[in-house]
Amino acid sequence: MSNTQYSTFGIITKKETLASVENQTNSQSLILENLSPFPGYHGLTVPDSLEPDSMFAVTKLMHKEEVVIRAIQEVKLELSFDFDAAPASFNINNEARNSIRFKNLKYALIGDVLREFEKKGISFRKARKVHSYSTIIKVHKFFMLEQTDKNIYKDVEDNKMNYFSVPTLLRWNTFEKITMNCKYNLDDNNFDAALASVFLNKGIIDLVRIYDSNSSIEKLSSIRRKYIEALEKQ
Repeated sequence: MSNTQYSTFGIITKKETLASVENQTNSQSLILENLSPFPGYHGLTVPDSLEPDSMFAVTKLMHKEEVVIRAIQEVKLELSFDFDAAPASFNINNEARNSIRFKNLKYALIGDVLREFEKKGISFRKARKVHSYSTIIKVHKFFMLEQTDKNIYKDVEDNKMNYFSVPTLLRWNTFEKITMNCKYNLDDNNFDAALASVFLNKGIIDLVRIYDSNSSIEKLSSIRRKYIEALEKQ
């Protein structure tokens, strides 16, 4: 098939373990980091990296996604270094909180970045100790996808990320149960899965995001078949 690329916007929903940042951030704001990114995937030896995979700066107000995205655009114009940022939401102590998720940003630089956001009207909660806990995170982000098969898409910017479509919106609890069942019934079950919804072809399509450094269309198709079989039994 002739591969088609899509530049679009959507939501990733995933479960991760968060805790307050222990490293020096040059900031007095509440910043959390994910302690075990892609928990379902065990193909990597976790590097002894001194820098985070993702950090979440918790905002004081529940800003609309559009407000945060505009602020991100403006802050990037003010700074000499690049980073990835997106609106995100999750619970802390069973209370809903909004945040800005940062990737590709060093601990020592996030204080400078947050001060620029404050100049744009985005303020942050004060730093405090948050012990590690598991929570469902929603990240509103831009996607660059390339369709590689009828129901399969790859992330153009990260070759470890692939997606396949599912016919319906899944609740997290249902998705988690199906994922565990699929992993149990697959020989090659080394992957991390998350939910995604994106705007595509004048509508919203529901996807499962697969993180795996050794994905192929055959493997993704096999995983998708297991998900579809499990969905048909619901």
